[in-house]
Amino acid sequence: MKKQTLQCLVIDRDVEVTASLDAALRHANTPHELQRIASMQQLIPTLTQQKPHLLFCPPAHAEAASVLLETLQRHSPDTLLVQVARDEWQGLTTWLAGVESCVLPIRDVDYFAQYIDFLLHYATLKHEFRQSKHLLGVAELRCHWLVDYSWEAIAYVAQGVHLYANNAYLSLFGFASPAAMRTLPVSQLVATDERKTFEALGRAADVGSRPSNRLLISLRTLAGESMRAEVRFIPAVLKGKRCYQLHVRPLERPTRVAAVVQTPVSPWDQAVTPTAVAATSVPLAPPVVPVVPPPIAPVALSTPVAPPPRPKVSMPALNGMHEMFTPAMKLRESLPTLCFAEPVFQPQPGRRFSYPSLVRRLRANNARFRLDYWNVGQALVHVAARQPTSAPYWVLVAVGGWIFKQDEACKRLARLLTAASQVAAKIVVAVEYRDCLLDVRAVGKVVMLLKQAGVLLAIDNVVDDARLLPFIRAVKPALVRLSPEWAANVAVDTEDARYLHKLTHQISEAGSRVIISGVHDVATLNLVCATSAAYLQGRIVQQQVAQEGVK
Repeated sequence: MKKQTLQCLVIDRDVEVTASLDAALRHANTPHELQRIASMQQLIPTLTQQKPHLLFCPPAHAEAASVLLETLQRHSPDTLLVQVARDEWQGLTTWLAGVESCVLPIRDVDYFAQYIDFLLHYATLKHEFRQSKHLLGVAELRCHWLVDYSWEAIAYVAQGVHLYANNAYLSLFGFASPAAMRTLPVSQLVATDERKTFEALGRAADVGSRPSNRLLISLRTLAGESMRAEVRFIPAVLKGKRCYQLHVRPLERPTRVAAVVQTPVSPWDQAVTPTAVAATSVPLAPPVVPVVPPPIAPVALSTPVAPPPRPKVSMPALNGMHEMFTPAMKLRESLPTLCFAEPVFQPQPGRRFSYPSLVRRLRANNARFRLDYWNVGQALVHVAARQPTSAPYWVLVAVGGWIFKQDEACKRLARLLTAASQVAAKIVVAVEYRDCLLDVRAVGKVVMLLKQAGVLLAIDNVVDDARLLPFIRAVKPALVRLSPEWAANVAVDTEDARYLHKLTHQISEAGSRVIISGVHDVATLNLVCATSAAYLQGRIVQQQVAQEGVK
């Protein structure tokens, strides 16, 4: 690496001082450039433009020296001030704002040359230290930016306490806000029997300089769900202080454990008082009550058991709007039955708008929320009106990008879902993949909102993207619906077919079930049935399901 050339500046007002300085600098081993100025009037422009490392000048009285120090403090505080005198000497002294100065005598030529060489080396080290500190700051900001926009769950931790975390980490563990996360020690998120191992690795990362190996460990969320995850400890810096990054990669979907689940406060209602939240929050599950065996009594075997009361859900009708529930073909018998809520609009006889055309028109007019709100309500009515069966039944309702932008609309949707909490568990709300990418920070809030309402999440209209799999692993949706272009581009024994096989397998391994839409012919149907997809959607699928009947 080429050595840094030091910029030296001398105020040339004393011939003897300038000559001695030239002789000392000529024998120095440090690369340097010397520039001369004639007066103090030229000093400020030169300091502003060049930022010299050393400034040499004849000795000045106290008032002039004070003015010179203030000038350096204002225009170039890293410049080292060296006053060259005949008999005076003063060691390095730090003044205002870190400005350093010294006074050297020229009476002893050898000592003067040695001290000049020392100052050149000192200025080189000081410059390199400043540059290294600046580059470390840039690297820290870059690393922080990558963490913010990463789909992987990452948190900054120091001495077992959270300092910062990205949205993927907050969503994974169910934190309502970063403030709530900072109050909880990291070890509380680890299973009890594995905390000692986790804490030991954390202490090693606090003082170490190398990333740890990947560790498989059991974690749990704030809602009491357990999951198996792969974690890694990587030393890092945050705001100039030493810490480490905790990378969490879940290997399975969180599963509910036997514990009382407390609903976290909605991020849209942070300003509400705690008493108001306690009065209005709806628990995701009833409190666990100890099971007491009933008293033994003769009961007739033929006595019918009354089913639990079903919630009554009603929604106002809209003139010309007709709800349609299109069934999907499930590729495995153990899967829940799935239907798509896709209404049609018929304002007058002979004129009919399909669901896709209706969505396009409403997107242009920014009125998608009214359609989605009505559609969710009709889905709740449909589920509530079904006869209770042992087979699970899901209804998928797609919503627009307003769910990431309009807080009041999100609150209305949450109130609608919580009003029918017993049937809301069978509703799957689908958000567009492209809308998620446009507003990454709002995805965590939406996931938390739907989780509190008890509904499932689906990612809709998924396209080929390098960020897809990390996003799926971080958000963990129940369903992933591929865009119709996937089925349209697939042909037998082609690269597209092999890639579709691989993609559906990877998404299934991440814990989400895949829906392939746009299946319109028998050849495509036979091809996609061999993939790891869970459901199929399309014209040929509707014909097949209509022949078999929806169970």
